[in-house]
Amino acid sequence: MRKTLIVLTLAMGVLNGGAQVSHNLGDAAEWTIGTQVVYGTSGNSPGVGIHFKTQYLDSWRTGVSGNYYFKKDGVTCYDVCLEGNYIFDLSDKVRLYPLAGGRLAFWHLDDLNASRWRFGRDDRTHYEIGLNVGGGIDYLLSDHWGVNAEVKYQYIKNNSQVQFGVGVGYRF
Repeated sequence: MRKTLIVLTLAMGVLNGGAQVSHNLGDAAEWTIGTQVVYGTSGNSPGVGIHFKTQYLDSWRTGVSGNYYFKKDGVTCYDVCLEGNYIFDLSDKVRLYPLAGGRLAFWHLDDLNASRWRFGRDDRTHYEIGLNVGGGIDYLLSDHWGVNAEVKYQYIKNNSQVQFGVGVGYRF
């Protein structure tokens, strides 16, 4: 619980700091909220998620996302990610970005004996902190709507995975 509160506090601080930087420079930040469909390779499980991003200083963006992976083999997984992006404008509509950040992942096991997942304890619920590295592409459909695709390697001790995602977002 303490790690969860620390990660959420850091996420809000980064997002709030981004808004203050933009405000101090006299430029409006670009805010985006959206949904996404994801697939994680460690559990071979699809999922859904939401993301909230803010872009400031022309090329820098920070974001927080949350994903829920559908239950498979008695295991439910969800995560919260905090990431930073550097935006490369390839055209008026296409933007490419590398990403790096942190991940807080949670698993819940329905049955400890039936699950192939082992965490070294007799816990039904387990969480880990890890790192994300990857990249993505945004395609702007209009002034406010866009779609994106990204792939990232999510490192967590004994349970790393590659995550693929596609989404749609609304920019303010």
